[in-house]
Amino acid sequence: MSRTPQQSRFLGLWTASWLFVLLLGLLLWVGDLRVQWPVLLVPVVWALAAGLRGRRRREVRRPPEDDDFWPPEDDDDPLPPDPLPPEPRTPPTRELPWLPEVPRDRREE
Repeated sequence: MSRTPQQSRFLGLWTASWLFVLLLGLLLWVGDLRVQWPVLLVPVVWALAAGLRGRRRREVRRPPEDDDFWPPEDDDDPLPPDPLPPEPRTPPTRELPWLPEVPRDRREE
């Protein structure tokens, strides 16, 4: 299932905002904001990329109409017949008609 450009942009902005909030919370809790502030640029760049995604329309590439897409057919060389499919094989399994006996030293008495 493909997303529309609006859905893709919203999901990217949503993710970037939560990443920013989590990184800021962790920096305030464990880190030093004066030294480690560049880590907050990651979600900002993410949000910029998400905001620009989907704004430009991609050009649909189509082959020229006069171009031959299919190779020419040779009537002199018939196709070989399809090989027979392999016979279905059952996997090598073994089903026991009863459960194996539990050793005496592991039984609960």
